[in-house]
Amino acid sequence: MESLLLLGQMLSLTAKIVVAVFLLRAYRISERFSSLHLGIAWLVSAVVVLMDALGQETFVVIFYALFSAVLFYGSLLFLIEEGQVSLKRPWMWALPPIVGTVYGLLLGNGWDSRVGISYGVSAFYVFLAGVTIASAEADFPTARRAGIALALFGLHEMDYPILRDVSWFAPIGFTVGAFLTLLSAYLMARMVLSERFIGRKPTVEVKPGVQLLTRENYGSVVDGLKDYPVLAFLREPAPYPAWTGYMLTAVSGEMKIHPTNLARISEIVSRYLREASAQGVTGVVVIDGVEFLVTYNGLQPVLKFLATLRDMALVNRALLLVFIEEGAWNPKELSMLRRIFAIE
Repeated sequence: MESLLLLGQMLSLTAKIVVAVFLLRAYRISERFSSLHLGIAWLVSAVVVLMDALGQETFVVIFYALFSAVLFYGSLLFLIEEGQVSLKRPWMWALPPIVGTVYGLLLGNGWDSRVGISYGVSAFYVFLAGVTIASAEADFPTARRAGIALALFGLHEMDYPILRDVSWFAPIGFTVGAFLTLLSAYLMARMVLSERFIGRKPTVEVKPGVQLLTRENYGSVVDGLKDYPVLAFLREPAPYPAWTGYMLTAVSGEMKIHPTNLARISEIVSRYLREASAQGVTGVVVIDGVEFLVTYNGLQPVLKFLATLRDMALVNRALLLVFIEEGAWNPKELSMLRRIFAIE
């Protein structure tokens, strides 16, 4: 039985190190800080297994609290990067596992207070981290699957204080934990490196640049891109199956973005352009409905938003196409727009 327990612990330790390596490598590629913190969290979790193998119960609960806190913080960063939540100090929401563990250690010498309750609270926050990730928008199914796997891992970890001393269950528990760890690792790596936009490389060549075009030219311009993996933000559903189209609307729903959520649009564009660059593809972003954005946000915020998209396109050698109703702008506003796109 001892050998089986050791085998289960080694399997769990290896799995968590593999998770960390995947996520830290994903951070280097995607530059998502959520991936960095999730990777660090799994490294700390590997230390938890090591401390458990050495019989260091106090260090087990301390490192496990740190693991769950960093993991939950990483999950919050993920939603912030997705533009779904806005938190000024997200780290504060990750403090309860650490505070609870310190309180439990100071409370007394009983196993229940020092280890059981503290471990259970931390495991619950692992579950919450999974639920947080799983709450991603419906257009990000990979994140939902990763979150569900992580939530199951958290639920499994919550049985540790109850079943840890059941000798026949310990090897099974570590094996199940290792499996859920690897499953979470695989899905989380896919989440942060997800090919959400470009399923296959296009055969059509596109010249990078930024263009401000009138709505009258929309049909003739986009028709040549109907088979290209374009990222589009439109006032109507995407006209072509090859496009990834988000509808600008105040009505919530799948593949819909509220016109005031400019930060989310910027984040989606940034991720698309990074993915395109990684695959050696010239990204193409289409914005149609600028007047609608101005109605909800005002002129200056939209001009800053468009300038940001322009810079993203130039840095990533992509093509940005922005369509406007020229008659809806006065000469001064039109001049400011053209200045952003370097149109004389």
